[in-house]
Amino acid sequence: MNLVRAYLLCGSCALLFTLGGCGPKQPEIVDVTGVVTMNGTPLEHIHVEFWPLAGPRSIGNTDETGTFELKTDDLKRSGCLPGSSRVSLIDTHHMKDDYISEGGDWVDMSAGRKSRIHSKYYDAMKSPLTVEVKLGETNHFEFAVDPRP
Repeated sequence: MNLVRAYLLCGSCALLFTLGGCGPKQPEIVDVTGVVTMNGTPLEHIHVEFWPLAGPRSIGNTDETGTFELKTDDLKRSGCLPGSSRVSLIDTHHMKDDYISEGGDWVDMSAGRKSRIHSKYYDAMKSPLTVEVKLGETNHFEFAVDPRP
């Protein structure tokens, strides 16, 4: 009799996990693309970060046309959390590679070469750029940035 109860208990637990799902639900992610320009010219090698007010950041890099596509911070999903996001831009053109340390700090590998864009875009908390990522809409953002003073 105890063996029958054990089988019923195991079967009930398996059914609950199947119906209820396993683990937390993934937040909805929205596709985000955009372009970065300066004086009408597309900028290649700009590291783009969207920092939602609540949740993980999304990142991308511009190509030769100045276009970027965001991916979640773990690089497993394309897009960004919906809602308001602060935007930071880091010029990596002068080093042809971006390097962000494990602590999230930009590591200067420029060997004295200078950024093309103004430094006001580097820190998401101080950047003048904010966006609203919306569910069910095309989320394409164009950033016309100021040159380095």
